[in-house]
Amino acid sequence: MGRIKELFIFIRNGMAFSFSWLVICSMLFAAITGSGFLTVAFLVKLFLLCLWGVLVFGVCFRYSPVRKKGFIFSLTLFYVLFIPVEVGLFYLMGVFNGNGNMAAWIIFGALVSAAYLISVLIDLLFARRKTDLYTEKMADYIAHKQTGD
Repeated sequence: MGRIKELFIFIRNGMAFSFSWLVICSMLFAAITGSGFLTVAFLVKLFLLCLWGVLVFGVCFRYSPVRKKGFIFSLTLFYVLFIPVEVGLFYLMGVFNGNGNMAAWIIFGALVSAAYLISVLIDLLFARRKTDLYTEKMADYIAHKQTGD
């Protein structure tokens, strides 16, 4: 029962953050551009996008069997599961319609690719080194504790 409650709390918190953030960004975009695309149908699609994102994030980064395979695996799985749904819903919502359609999609793709590459570089250059250091220090601590020093 505790794990189910924890899951619902995670979903609630994730939805509260992501949905409110995207609604605020959508309202600002609608106000700046003068477009009236902020409809109930748009908000429902935005809600479903956020729900899918929170669920996929939970599976990729909180579910033990996936998490044990490493950060890069979890991140890649998240991108593979989330990006196609995100692109499809963006298309259905009409986010990238109008002038500059191809440019908007290229910018979107470049931002997603850059975020992924930066995450991989951070993991390779910094996180793995810290993990090795942590493992070494833990082994020293265990050896020290077993000898009784």
